[in-house]
Amino acid sequence: MGRKALRTLVVSGALVAGVGLVGVSAASAMIPGNPGSSARGQSSASVNYAVTKAATVDGLRVRMGPGTGSLVLGQIYAGEPVQVISSTRVAGGQVWNRVMLQTDSAGGLPNGYVGWVTDEYLY
Repeated sequence: MGRKALRTLVVSGALVAGVGLVGVSAASAMIPGNPGSSARGQSSASVNYAVTKAATVDGLRVRMGPGTGSLVLGQIYAGEPVQVISSTRVAGGQVWNRVMLQTDSAGGLPNGYVGWVTDEYLY
């Protein structure tokens, strides 16, 4: 997928999620550059747009940011697929994934919604 198409996908997902222009700028900043280039301001989180995972439990909370202190936006249920956008490790060592829903969630979140979930409950 080309850089322009990927940016459009991220921006569309941010708008669907209701993030607004500030979130769109932050989401756009997470687009990886060319390997070997040293672009300033790139996210240090690992990014792999090809990884699709699914929830292992019912009621997995989708949050506004990584960590249990972040606002809960909704829930996803066992077997619902998500595309991993980026990952980060928070204090204490827990890994959180920024994900985009690949289908409408039984919890009421729409296809394309973007939020954070703990990696512990994804396979």
